[in-house]
Amino acid sequence: MDRADAIRLLQALASAGMDTRAPRTNVWIDKRALEIGLEGGQFVSALAYAGSEGWLADAPRRDWTSLTRAGQAIARR
Repeated sequence: MDRADAIRLLQALASAGMDTRAPRTNVWIDKRALEIGLEGGQFVSALAYAGSEGWLADAPRRDWTSLTRAGQAIARR
């Protein structure tokens, strides 16, 4: 389920305008997750899965996250 939720999260982030050149704040990502019904442990698991797969990465700015090229490719599926 973590994989499916992670993919659903990536698709929501990409459709909301996140791409490899546009890191977003973690608060912005939290809001997109809530919009698709990912909350609490389910959200944390999806985020951890996406990070471990290299689909999301910490951005240079504190509390910002970047969508990687691999993540963008997964979001387009």
